[in-house]
Amino acid sequence: MHPTETQNLFCPDDVKGHPYSVEVEMLLGGIARAMFEDGTMQFMDQDTEPSTAFSPRLDPEALEAFCREHIDKYREHHDLHRQSIADYETPAIDQFWS
Repeated sequence: MHPTETQNLFCPDDVKGHPYSVEVEMLLGGIARAMFEDGTMQFMDQDTEPSTAFSPRLDPEALEAFCREHIDKYREHHDLHRQSIADYETPAIDQFWS
């Protein structure tokens, strides 16, 4: 894999190890975690141009902690865009991280 390439990981069976990350995946309508060669992950829709980020790029444990800390923001985003998400659209989230 080229250094700038990513793989996507959608892992709903990971609920025991990373329950908040799995919930965010589901709240975003199946937006997978992009996995980078350095071991970091980021919720990202790579089907848009440019790609749309839904989280910062963090190692898996830090991403889980981030999701736990900010789960209410993801729940609010889902509630606000429920129909669009149900229609397989991926509305951007207000970037609340730096």
